[in-house]
Amino acid sequence: MTEQRPTLATDAVLEAATRFELGGAPTAARELRSGHINDSYVISGPGRRRGLLQRINEHVFTRPRRLMENVERITRHVAGKLGPGNRRRRLTLIPADSGRTWIEIRSASEGSGRGRGGHGADGWWRMYELIEDVTTRVTASSADQVFRAAQAFGRFQGMLADLPPPPLFETIPRFHETSSRFDALDEVLRGEPEGRQAATRRRQAEPEIRAAAAHRHLAGRLMEAEARGVPRRTVHNDCKISNVLFDRQSGEALCVVDLDTAMPGLAAFDFGDMARSMAHGAHEDSRDPGEAEVDLELFRALSRGYLDGARFLSAKERETLVDGALVLTLEQAVRFLTDHLRGDVYFRVERPGQNLDRCRVQFALLESLVARAGDLRRIVDAG
Repeated sequence: MTEQRPTLATDAVLEAATRFELGGAPTAARELRSGHINDSYVISGPGRRRGLLQRINEHVFTRPRRLMENVERITRHVAGKLGPGNRRRRLTLIPADSGRTWIEIRSASEGSGRGRGGHGADGWWRMYELIEDVTTRVTASSADQVFRAAQAFGRFQGMLADLPPPPLFETIPRFHETSSRFDALDEVLRGEPEGRQAATRRRQAEPEIRAAAAHRHLAGRLMEAEARGVPRRTVHNDCKISNVLFDRQSGEALCVVDLDTAMPGLAAFDFGDMARSMAHGAHEDSRDPGEAEVDLELFRALSRGYLDGARFLSAKERETLVDGALVLTLEQAVRFLTDHLRGDVYFRVERPGQNLDRCRVQFALLESLVARAGDLRRIVDAG
């Protein structure tokens, strides 16, 4: 069964919103359905103040307290780097009546169980100050936009380069350990499909299953680089352009958002995710894999922007960046394929076969990246 997000009643959302210090009673709630994972709502308060209320998906983030401790540390550190102003350039958590920046709601019927809590407000909630007069993008419309987004992610990494110990908690263990993503795929393929729909999904995905096997040799490249001394840093781990807020008037990249997967990792994880999501003109949900071909102009803009923002990188790290593009594209293809075979239980889908279409786009892009890998390495080397 596909996990569908139930639509919460407005009064349930407002019930959760009242627990945060928005300056008075919330007056309205509007759901945002652009994200794959958490439930998000724009909350209107008195005096035109607005907040972004989110319910954390406990199926994905099984230790939400530790996740929120990460987010508190990151937002506090970035605020210190940017100073008391610049509130549009950083995420700011709104305090809750719990004395922290989150709350946990459990109804008597739900008890201590995990999950979304049906149509009630059960779950872990947080609220950010809403950054006004900004836009987001699903795909980049120009090389300049790619440059600005990549620069923003590089600067984000730079601000966290001196985050005091201990390391951040791993909110999703082995998140970019690509070999473990293949292990998950293997587990699905070892089992017999349960039911007609499962058998149909596997039959539909036979070419993609073969493609995953053909590219499996790439899976360990980044872990091998780490074994050779490439350092782990605090990285974002979900570097797509939709996680950057752009000023509505100037087009400036203001703020990196969605910090839930920020944790220790390699710089190549973030660069690879950017290349996978920004260095071509295809939409992730396209039904035409032929659109997914690396654009060297966009890749050049991405490389220049990121390297300008991430000036702390060592020579060893720069050498891994193109491998990051190959590995992260393969990894995402395998993740979409596995979720398709499991019945769409992780990524939100709006139509049958959507995860398989996403998988096909990623494999088409991977073929293009592999074919142009020499050109990509020369672009990175040129700085």
